[in-house]
Amino acid sequence: MKEGDTVDFEPLEEEYKGDIIRIDKLTEFLPTEHWEWDDTGVITLDDISFALHDGLAEIPDPYGDTWNHPVLEERSRDWHIGRILYFIKHPNEIRDIEIDNECNNGYILPQPVIVDGWHRYAAARWLYDQEKLFEIHCKYGGRMDILEYLQGNNESLLREVI
Repeated sequence: MKEGDTVDFEPLEEEYKGDIIRIDKLTEFLPTEHWEWDDTGVITLDDISFALHDGLAEIPDPYGDTWNHPVLEERSRDWHIGRILYFIKHPNEIRDIEIDNECNNGYILPQPVIVDGWHRYAAARWLYDQEKLFEIHCKYGGRMDILEYLQGNNESLLREVI
């Protein structure tokens, strides 16, 4: 290649649109049944059920995507529950949960972590508990062996650090 020559960019054959993973597999790594935002107190699956029963308003407003929807103010506990209720009532919106693997000292651990999408995950977890949802759409950026396990394509899990 000579100076001034250009290289043609070859796009990927198909744009990455995400992956479908099983909630039961993800809960092995994220077994929690409670969440907390903005130091407003713990929100449990029961709290979500009570709010749904009591008719708490759903909140469609995005929260916490650093680039598109930065958090400019703290929200109330009821606001966060309302955000979860939005996804429960609109399960087709439970998508693009960003998942990666935890890293430590230059190693990639066999531990998935949610980077963005905690309200969506909480809604999916509640729907899973109600036996209404079993898979979720995510944007996965971690180890392929962990992804294959989360998809249910691999029954055994390599627990080694890479």
